[in-house]
Amino acid sequence: MALIGRNGAGKTTALRLIAGISRPTKGTVQTHGNVASLLNVGAGFHRELTGRENVLLNGVILGLSRKQVQQRYDTIVEFAGLEAFMDTPVKHFSSGMYARLAFAVAVHADPDVLLVDEVLSVGDTAFQDRSLRRMIEFRDRGRVAIVFVSHNLAAVELMCARAVWLDRGAVRASGPSADVIRAYLDNVDDEASIDQGEAHLIAECVEVLDCRGNPTDVIRQEEPFIVRVRGQAQRTLIEPVFVVTVRGDHGPLFAGNMHIDGNWPSRVPPGRFTVECGFGASGLAPGRYRVELKVKQNVRTNYYEPRVKATFSVPGEALVGGADVPATWRCTAGQPDAIIGR
Repeated sequence: MALIGRNGAGKTTALRLIAGISRPTKGTVQTHGNVASLLNVGAGFHRELTGRENVLLNGVILGLSRKQVQQRYDTIVEFAGLEAFMDTPVKHFSSGMYARLAFAVAVHADPDVLLVDEVLSVGDTAFQDRSLRRMIEFRDRGRVAIVFVSHNLAAVELMCARAVWLDRGAVRASGPSADVIRAYLDNVDDEASIDQGEAHLIAECVEVLDCRGNPTDVIRQEEPFIVRVRGQAQRTLIEPVFVVTVRGDHGPLFAGNMHIDGNWPSRVPPGRFTVECGFGASGLAPGRYRVELKVKQNVRTNYYEPRVKATFSVPGEALVGGADVPATWRCTAGQPDAIIGR
């Protein structure tokens, strides 16, 4: 099950209550079985101990015997991909290395309940994929209850059959993930514009361009296309990550993510900017599609909440596509231009 909603909606607080880290001011929270939680990067690790020592310590904290941890040690380290760093004190680890090791221990501790916050987003792309596959494996075996908190709605729809939309500590919707996500995005779209004095950026125009660079609302299956975002930064944006997602009626189909597709600018100064995300041929089935924009700095800071900003249609006969559409980025903000992506 996924918990979705804006920053401050109560998602992490709900996980902390389930984990027993926080106590409810009223009511009760009941859990059954061994609970493994990944709420804070490096929680349960001792900074002065090595990675090897922390695996043994954290495994015991999660309910394994010392012998069980030792038996699973090689598998844990291989999963984390940190073989060369296990004798290094974890105080020298990056946040991504922390997250990889913590997750590797947790998923090898045979939990009955696994609580996962956005902490996984700090890992590299290969590790994120490996982690998601492991959680899907847990889900399909039906042996582990997973509560997943993420702003990555594509990952939510891929992994979770059910979702709960939280808003200011209250449940706004609960049910099948696709339905709840659609309701959430429609609400974000319909809400009045946020106070511009507090906005990080204004997305003035999001348009779809054909392979010749002309604005269009019709994209052919066999042709590449571009999504162009024009806007204005209200303040300096540190390491902004633009994410453009193409959505169908039943959820996201593919996305361009600056973080995943390549490097992103170290900063965008106040003033006007243009960002282009070029997609390869989509092979999409005929129909109507929505283009969603999100801009973030990291897993905790959203510069621009996800919302649908453009639509296009695809003519022709039905094809199976949209599974792996490459993306290339171009960002213009002041001088010189920065070319971003692969």
